[in-house]
Amino acid sequence: MEEKKRVFQWWRMATLLIFAAVLIPVLLEAQTPNPVPVTISGQKIVVEGKVYYMHQVLKGQTLYSIARAYAVSVDLLSHENGLTDNAIKDGQVLRIPAAAVEQGQAAMKNAGLTTHQQQPGGQTGHTGQSAGTSQAGQGRTTVTGAGQSTPPQQNTTAQNEREVRHRVKRGETLGTIANDYGISVRELKKANRGLLFPHEGDILVIPRKGTSNRGSDQRTDQKPERGQIEEVTPADTLPADTMAVPDKAEVFTVPGNRTTIGRLDGTVRVAVLFPFFIRENNARAYADTAVTDVRGNASARDQARTTSRIYEGSLPFLEAYEGMLIDVDSLRSLGLTVEMEVYDTGADSAEIKRLLRTGALDDVDLIIGPVFSSNLEQIAGWAAERDIPVVSPVPLRDSHIQENKPTLYRVFPGQGVIQDVIAGEVGANPGSRVIFLYADSAMYDPATAMLWQKVRRAAADSSASDTGNVVHYFYTGVTEKRNVYSNVASFESQLDHERKNIIVLSTTSTPVVSSAFSALHSLTKRYNIMVIGYPEIRGLETIDLKYYYDLELHIPSESYIDFESPAAKSFSSMYMKKFRTEPMAESFAWRGFDLAWYFIGGIATGGKGFLKDPGTFNPELLCLDPDFRRDSRQNGYENRGLFMLRYHKDMTIEIVRAGYQSTEEGNTW
Repeated sequence: MEEKKRVFQWWRMATLLIFAAVLIPVLLEAQTPNPVPVTISGQKIVVEGKVYYMHQVLKGQTLYSIARAYAVSVDLLSHENGLTDNAIKDGQVLRIPAAAVEQGQAAMKNAGLTTHQQQPGGQTGHTGQSAGTSQAGQGRTTVTGAGQSTPPQQNTTAQNEREVRHRVKRGETLGTIANDYGISVRELKKANRGLLFPHEGDILVIPRKGTSNRGSDQRTDQKPERGQIEEVTPADTLPADTMAVPDKAEVFTVPGNRTTIGRLDGTVRVAVLFPFFIRENNARAYADTAVTDVRGNASARDQARTTSRIYEGSLPFLEAYEGMLIDVDSLRSLGLTVEMEVYDTGADSAEIKRLLRTGALDDVDLIIGPVFSSNLEQIAGWAAERDIPVVSPVPLRDSHIQENKPTLYRVFPGQGVIQDVIAGEVGANPGSRVIFLYADSAMYDPATAMLWQKVRRAAADSSASDTGNVVHYFYTGVTEKRNVYSNVASFESQLDHERKNIIVLSTTSTPVVSSAFSALHSLTKRYNIMVIGYPEIRGLETIDLKYYYDLELHIPSESYIDFESPAAKSFSSMYMKKFRTEPMAESFAWRGFDLAWYFIGGIATGGKGFLKDPGTFNPELLCLDPDFRRDSRQNGYENRGLFMLRYHKDMTIEIVRAGYQSTEEGNTW
């Protein structure tokens, strides 16, 4: 009997513990007097190919409320962020898988639960198709499918008089929306706490006191029903006889005839943000540790630098700035007033933050730079809110830098565009034997796997090709006992006597490329071989230039200079006159002139119209032939105007405009 009594007591205690563990968090959540609304973040990052929302925890938010807003489980949040005891802190940034969010939202939608609600007093629930079934007088925060929460609605006449709702359309930014309603970006952001980049379909609060009075006689005084959103768009405030233009996909002008720039007027304000490293250049002495004393010990001594010495890191940007100065002189001679402000940003992101706080960039028409991805992230995000164009003038490692930055213009195209051009060159040679050379044994590099898929698709789409004509070939260039003949034999086993053999190099590794070129060159007399590779191959100094011609190298390039053209000769003459020297072939001065001439001249001639469709302005440039486009109104522009350099056996180079053909469905031109 005593044994049964002890068992019953233990069972009751365990039951109470389990009940407490389950009920206490719910009670604590329900007792929160003023629950803090959870807004789905507009910030995303890509980690190892996986997209995540980045949510910053506000004071009063709990892991449970955050999980509910994102339609995911608490366990998922805890696992993804390494949390113990589900404890989070104010200001902490949580990483939430976007795929899980979309899956959760889809499951809710299929179940008829289209939105989450958080009601006063901590009560929670879901709404179905009707938004007007809630109790009168209760405000709420509704998380829309577009990923932006709408602020709580107050069921009072005073609230309706102070603000209205605007549903974001494709291509709209904070700057354009604020301008349409006659308010400042600061007022718009204040009314929509935490908003960084609006997305299509988001619902924004517009302070009514700042809305335009145009066409107010066309508006009705009918108030929305309880629980419904009162939508007011700029079209609502237009006169009745104004034609409303439906939201269509963007159409970009393909650059055609050259644009001639005549007489100009007006003023263009330009900010140049380059790392000139003025402090490093001002250092006129250095510690020479190569000096030794009589005993042979290193003895650092101060050594004076020559007055002509230039810090190596700043040299390309000084050259680009020199090219810009020549351009500005030319534009001013045509009547344009150019106000160019130059800032030394160095490599420190703190300098960018300081510059933004000063307000020096608030009224500029164009920003060129900065060059480091971390600094560009800050500037491009800030400029997107103010509808200020930002030009990225150098190659970037971040292939997704233009995402959610609608005013960013990327001059050097990303790897995806270059891969599309390479695949297009494969497709232009139907019936060829295609050998895809890769150096990572399992194609673990996503870029390698992506290029392989594009090349295989392009070869299969060629009219005279079949799937057996394209193969992948693992090659590292390493042989046992330095037996170079084994490399030649292994390559020869892949080649075809009867057809052209196209070797696609998916690597830029110097040892691999050098070894491949050496082995293939010995086979050129017996086989018809053509090599296609990345632009970086041109800069490899270990490869004999003769290999390029004998192997008929095809390589994309974002720039090419015809030094015999009148424009190039004229620029060299002006450069010599201004700086007492000639520009080197690889000098950034050529690019600096082209960037300034294209963007400053385009703004002066076409204004905002040019920025939305850069193809409408097509001047003759020195080394670039830009064609800026974007895949989405939310993203920035990317230059797809590439050249294809085709080396021939007669020691000539054929320069053609690369015909961009995206291998992704729906992106062709």
